[in-house]
Amino acid sequence: MTRSRIAGTLLVGLLLALVAGPAVAEGETIPVNVLVTHLSKEPGGIDPGGRFLHGKLQNQFRYESLKVITKKRIEMTLDEVSRFDLPNGKAVHMRPIHKGEGGVLMAVDVEGAAKLDARVKSHKPLVIRAGPYKKGSLVLSLELDY
Repeated sequence: MTRSRIAGTLLVGLLLALVAGPAVAEGETIPVNVLVTHLSKEPGGIDPGGRFLHGKLQNQFRYESLKVITKKRIEMTLDEVSRFDLPNGKAVHMRPIHKGEGGVLMAVDVEGAAKLDARVKSHKPLVIRAGPYKKGSLVLSLELDY
């Protein structure tokens, strides 16, 4: 084998390793912090448990009050589908598709509101409008914790 052929083979291998990202061990869990909040134009203030989210949302949504409704941590493995219900009767399905250097690619389906694949980064919440609820809107926040 010539030097150029060896170098080319090594380069292809290196590129494949970079694209694939780090390997995920079988059964490795992906911790996802889920926060469901209610945004409303009605007065009521900002729930202390959602103050950090308020800083991110105040320029994206118009509201007078923010109340945390659900806060939970879900441990998932790659390709595992997790389902939970929202207070407006709609369901959320989410599934981690790929884990790499840039975070986890998640498939998220909020029944009747949104369906998307998005890369979720550690400690950087992905915020999704999750439909109407009690004179306001529900907002779903997904954040990786690793």
